[in-house]
Order: sequence, then structure tokens, then C-alpha cells
Amino acid sequence: MTRPTLNNWMAPEHTFWSFRHVRELIPTAQVDPAAVVRTLYQDINPALGDLVVDFHDRRQPVGEFLNSTDTDSFTVVQDENLVFEWLAPGVVDVEPHLIFSVTKSVTGMLVGALVQEGLIDVEALVTDYVPQVSDSGFGAATVRNLLDMAVSYQFEEDYSPGPDIVAYRNSVGWYPAPLGAPDLHDFIASRKKDGEHGKSFRYLSPTTDLVGWVIEAASGMPYATALSHYIWSKIGTEAPAHMTVDRQGSPRAAGGLSVIPRDMARFGMMMRDGGMGVIDPAFLADAYDNGNMAQWAAGDFKDFFPKGVYRSFCYRPGEDPAVIMGIGIHGQMLYVDRPRGVVIAKQSSWPMPDDEDMHLDSYRACREVARALR
Repeated sequence: MTRPTLNNWMAPEHTFWSFRHVRELIPTAQVDPAAVVRTLYQDINPALGDLVVDFHDRRQPVGEFLNSTDTDSFTVVQDENLVFEWLAPGVVDVEPHLIFSVTKSVTGMLVGALVQEGLIDVEALVTDYVPQVSDSGFGAATVRNLLDMAVSYQFEEDYSPGPDIVAYRNSVGWYPAPLGAPDLHDFIASRKKDGEHGKSFRYLSPTTDLVGWVIEAASGMPYATALSHYIWSKIGTEAPAHMTVDRQGSPRAAGGLSVIPRDMARFGMMMRDGGMGVIDPAFLADAYDNGNMAQWAAGDFKDFFPKGVYRSFCYRPGEDPAVIMGIGIHGQMLYVDRPRGVVIAKQSSWPMPDDEDMHLDSYRACREVARALR
């Protein structure tokens, strides 16, 4: 294999390698882990790989599904037990893997940690923290509008990739930046308003990057330092995480985090276990219990989860009670089923970024595994 470069690392032939070697391609900031690791007790149930699931076009055992869909790892925890761990050939469990937009859910929970510290008021205007966007499309938005992806501005989330995504990835350092291209903060501040905030769900990744800017302004720390200080070092993680940064050091809070599979599961365990004292309990409960269904019904993904809602950068599918999720392109998923005590972390290297049927099949696999456990 010819080693990928910044020009081609997201090409289909490179995803399997590059998603596990982001630090060799893009500058990153380290998120330090815990001093004491949260033990996952080995209680492996191989039969989960034989569980047959109805996918969109076939019935297939979970193990065959994982093997045939460019999955890299599939980690299942129930209570304190590691009950299933699947790794693709060539993948090892100590490699940090890019989790794309599951990073959004991490960013949402970091806001919850700063709410607990009294550093962020989610009902405040974004400009209270980042006055630099007062003349942009974000000028009248609240932090809550951002957390629920209910901000409307000019941007098209087209992974083909369309021109907005190319310019965006230039700004965050994921593509080589042409001479004079804006950095991430300048790119965010250049967005123009496109409709009324708070009316509909619009999946626009720069929204989350602005929340990363809010986090840094409110905490007085770089994003990676804040994530380590408030969450990562306190939930028993075993390995550093790594956040991609632009040429000014600004974080890709929407999709730039790389983590090892077990730590991705441990983060979900924190969400399952009431926040473990690091997230404001009311903020976390709100992610499970609230959300504007009218916004969702008027939004981009209304047919994806017909009973769903989106709150604090987490999806709530609406089929099983108290299930919340993070979802990322190229097949990333964090599934948290609080009543069953189940957390599932799925990392993948799909050659193509976005396929609704494949996302839903990943959800079906997680849902049926969780249901089978209790």
C-alpha cells in the first residue's frame, strides 16, 4: 500500500489504514487519560456473534454483518462486563480510531460538564461567549439552539464532497489549504444566516465546531485540555485520545476525535451511569428525556428515525426507552441503552462516507444485541 497523504487519506482505498493513523496525517492535541483505569471484566459471550438480525435487505448473523461491512471493531459492555469484542483482521484494540461525528456527542457532554461547573448557561446567546460571531449567521442563536442542531445558516453538508465541505475541510486542516484559505474560526464567522433559528433540525457540522469555540472561551482552556480535565481523566479511560486541530490550534469539535474502542465504550458507560459526577445530572437527564419533536419532524433526518429526536448532540431513536446514540460517517456508532445497562461502541472504515441503509443496519445490530442481553 502506498502511504496516504493529506491529499488522499479519505479516499476509499485508504480508509482502513488512515482512520487508525490520523496523528500521522493531521496535527492533533492529546487528551490525557485517567490515572486509574475502569476495569472491564471479561465475560465474553461468543453467541452474540451468531445472533441473527433482520437488516434492510437480508437476515444475517451479527458476526457476518460485521465482517462484511468494513467494521473495524465492535465492543459490547453490559454493566461492568466486556461481553463481546470483535476486531477486524489487522486491527488491534489499542489503536486510536477516528470516530468522526460521534465526537459531537462528546462535545455535547463536555458542555454538560461545564454547565455543572457554572461556566456555561445553555440558554445564553452564543455571542455571550464568542462575540466574534455577532455579525454572522449565528448572531441570534443560543447555545441550546446549537446543541440541538437547530441553527440555520448557509452551508450544505454534502459528503460527495460538495464545495462547502471542501472549504470546511480546508479550514480544519483535513485537506491541504489553498493560499489565503480561512482557518476554522474565520470560516465559522463567515457563515450567513439562512432562516430562523429554533424551527427545524439542520445537520450542519460547523455548528458543533462553534460549540468547541464556546467551550474554549468558557473554560479558558484548549478543548483537549478541557476534555481531559473535566471528563476523560475522570471516567477510567486507559489511553490518550487525540483531537485534530487546524493551523491555529482550533479543535474539530464536530468530528476530529480518535479513541481506542474500550475507551469509547467507557465514555458511553459514563453517559449510561448518570454522568459519574462529571456531567450536570439535569443536563444528562435532559438528553434522555427532552428534545423538540417539532424541530425534528421539520428537519433533515425526519425519516431516518420517525419517532426520534436530537438533543445535546445525541440521537434518541424513540423505539426503546432511554436509548441515546452518537453516529458518525464511515460507520461510527455509540449506542447507550440505560435500562439494559448496555453500551456498544462501533468503529468502522466504510469506503464511502454516508449510506442511510448502512447506518440503520448498524443501529439494528446494536439494538438487537442490547435486547438479547436482557
